[in-house]
Amino acid sequence: MRSLGNMMGVLRWLHCQITDLFTAFVLPLFGALLPARLTKSLFWRLAAWPGLFPGRYPSARRSARHFYGRAGELPQTWAWTTLMEAAETWRLKLGLSPRLDVEGNWPDRPGFVAASLHYGIGTGVLWHLREAGLSPRFVFRPVARGDLPGRPILLAWYRLRTRLIERLCPAGAITTGGARQEIARTLEQGDATPVILFDAPDLEGRWQLEIGRAQLGLRAGGTRLIEQSGARTIFFHVRVDRQSGRSRLAIEALPGNDGLGTQLAARMQAVIEADPGQWLLWHGIEGLYPPRAAEADQPPAPPGGDSMPRHSDPLD
Repeated sequence: MRSLGNMMGVLRWLHCQITDLFTAFVLPLFGALLPARLTKSLFWRLAAWPGLFPGRYPSARRSARHFYGRAGELPQTWAWTTLMEAAETWRLKLGLSPRLDVEGNWPDRPGFVAASLHYGIGTGVLWHLREAGLSPRFVFRPVARGDLPGRPILLAWYRLRTRLIERLCPAGAITTGGARQEIARTLEQGDATPVILFDAPDLEGRWQLEIGRAQLGLRAGGTRLIEQSGARTIFFHVRVDRQSGRSRLAIEALPGNDGLGTQLAARMQAVIEADPGQWLLWHGIEGLYPPRAAEADQPPAPPGGDSMPRHSDPLD
């Protein structure tokens, strides 16, 4: 029995390595070179197979059932968006321009805060800000080796993304460990644009997102700093168009920073409600919301299959 268990463990590990290779490298690289319509159609068919994202796909499905009562196409849309986002990352890595349509305008000069959430395809926004001369500084927590035990291919993918982020941020990205001080300094000097994602889930978070029939707590880190700085806050999000396969960047200037957390939560909630499956964190929020009574009676999901870094608040 022990040898059988060991063999099953090896097979699961191999499955993870193969799917990591295909979902992070092979398929997205191929999709980056195809016309957008062909890419979106191919990826939609592939995204219907749960085995393409072992561990992550079932987790996204369980979270969808918690918030909506049924999963429907949400896990498939999440997997499709994840593949589309990876393809755009490869386009930028290869020196190609993103397939991006823009609604709205950034301010003429840096010194504002670009605020958003993990939704749709975000890497092209850094390219767009850089090309506009607004010197983006993305705030994030780099993935560490210990976040992905036994997943060397996935770790290589996240490191590739980190190098791309650094290339798209001429003034340097802002990482954890002194992030608040660096953001404050950047806003004071007014020579760059901090880009901050505000949807870090937290079981005891002060903000609450109403998603479907349940709530999700969010950390409120960073809003007080921005309110005190007096800098303008520009909210943006990027949604993948299901017909064309192109990304649509929507830019909106907030009326002011009073009640900034409430303003951001309302806009993030509206974005998720419009097309829930394109929110990229569905696979990583299990355990960060209180289970319903029926769910509490169920045994926990088995370990293994996929290890993923938690989406912690980059300002911590």
